[in-house]
Amino acid sequence: MPTIDTLFPATVNDLGDGRSGTRTDSAFWELVKDAIDDQCLSATNPTVSPADAIDLVVAAAGSTASVDARLDVEHNEDGTHNLTGVLGTLATTSQLLGGIGAVNLIVNDDDMVWPDGDTSAPEGETLAGAGAAILRCGTGLVDTNRKVGDFCVRLTRAAADVTLTRSVLAGAAFTRADFIIGQYAAAGCWVKCSDPNTARIAVFDGAGTATSAYHTGGGSWEWLAITRQINVSADRLSMIRQVNNAAANAYFSGRTLMLLSNNLTLTRYSPCPKLYGSIHFGVGGNVSALSEVASMTPARCGYVKDVQLHAKTAPTGANLIVDVNTYDGASQTSMFSTRPQIIAAANNGGAQPDTTYARRCFRGGFGATLTAGGLITFDVDQVGSGTAGAGLSVDIRAVQYVSALEQFQAYNGT
Repeated sequence: MPTIDTLFPATVNDLGDGRSGTRTDSAFWELVKDAIDDQCLSATNPTVSPADAIDLVVAAAGSTASVDARLDVEHNEDGTHNLTGVLGTLATTSQLLGGIGAVNLIVNDDDMVWPDGDTSAPEGETLAGAGAAILRCGTGLVDTNRKVGDFCVRLTRAAADVTLTRSVLAGAAFTRADFIIGQYAAAGCWVKCSDPNTARIAVFDGAGTATSAYHTGGGSWEWLAITRQINVSADRLSMIRQVNNAAANAYFSGRTLMLLSNNLTLTRYSPCPKLYGSIHFGVGGNVSALSEVASMTPARCGYVKDVQLHAKTAPTGANLIVDVNTYDGASQTSMFSTRPQIIAAANNGGAQPDTTYARRCFRGGFGATLTAGGLITFDVDQVGSGTAGAGLSVDIRAVQYVSALEQFQAYNGT
């Protein structure tokens, strides 16, 4: 391509006599114009001026010193992607595949199961810290704060830092699942707090702890996340909710902990797998009034949504009344103030739990030790005053939480 020097018209200096030198007439200036146009104007884009091009280049450079510097952020000199630059978190195919199929390992991830009551730790959690207080908050309660589902946890720090720990794997369970060593435990939780530098989450593997940034203290729900590569010396995996440094309240709602093959950060809550089904009891023949007609020890934690009754032979003269209970730490206690019943001459009935919330919650159990929520029983309180109901079915319909690591755990996520 010719340069402007080769296109520009040749010139000769004047000797001082006013008659020699190059003549600068209109033809000369046309040649000058043609040379400039050849170098500065585009036949393809004739309306774009050099000033327009300068503005485009400056804009394309953004906050960097040049367009080349900006391109270097994302690309190497040969045009391939630069994944170690500012855009180092740009996912490769292997990274994306490393996250596909990951599931939330936190059982009771939405804080729905509180078998020990509203001021004790939810199922599967361990509360620590001198003077620490905990409260179930959410729909229909005095404190209505919640983000995911109906309820959330409120932690209150008093004399010492507060931790609420969920163990996912520990001891023998971790040993059986030690294939997770080297993988990345990515955790996240919605957090709300009005005090800065107090509320955060953490991942602990026995060898070390990774902590998220603190909540800003702005009083709104913020998603906090952290990822830790599981250490070769790890012997457990836990997710921790913390309130540190000052007397404060903090709310936590919707937790996620996933195992990934790459160092990625979770950007949203993902529900733990759950099952909705029936715990079935049957009574053949005529029904008799009796306490603890049948019982079961759940394998997983969960909560009862409703109880459905069916009698092959309808009661007459009076209603057939059933009660469903969970263990409260001392005795079997009803989850109903208005008990499920089949009205006289009918075959079906049912009810939803309507008394102390903790009694609709259950947890998995094993062996001789019985804890609150570790046993479900039902009673027959009334059978009819004429013909007793017969062929009774009691279906306790419940949501149960499923851990992807159940084959390595003793029971119910422990």
